[in-house]
Amino acid sequence: MISTQIKDDRTIICLEPNRSATWLQTRNMILALTGFMLLIGVGWLIAGVWMILPFVLLDICVFSYFFYRVCRETYRRQLITVEKSKVIFRSGIHRFGSSKTFSRPCYLLIHKRLARVHLDTFSISDDYETERIGSFLNEDDLSTLRDQLTACGLIELDHQWWKREPSHY
Repeated sequence: MISTQIKDDRTIICLEPNRSATWLQTRNMILALTGFMLLIGVGWLIAGVWMILPFVLLDICVFSYFFYRVCRETYRRQLITVEKSKVIFRSGIHRFGSSKTFSRPCYLLIHKRLARVHLDTFSISDDYETERIGSFLNEDDLSTLRDQLTACGLIELDHQWWKREPSHY
């Protein structure tokens, strides 16, 4: 999801992944699945097959960990502030970390997809540093991001500009 604010002489673009469930909803799903799996494990324990219970507990730990990690990543944000003389990039989960400042002219590097199922990826770069942006966005949001950054004056470049496009005969 992309939100844009224009204040004075700067444009602020906030990038967030599309979130299908909040942390509360994810936690409730973890608890429901844990209860269901424990019910099955205890049922097998009562039936005399005690070897099932450690695997049920291992399964609960593994899926809880991955549910947590996926939900945590949906709270990742990137903030791009475009000014006349510089572009400031900040990212973080729940709060922003340190910032990177790119001097103008600044470039929007486009990394072409490696296969049909992959999306193009973008980076912001100046003559000294490069930072990958929007890796968690869907195709529509990436297109919107590209349009907004080029409208702000970033120069669009192909990451491998020296390679020719393969001809498809």
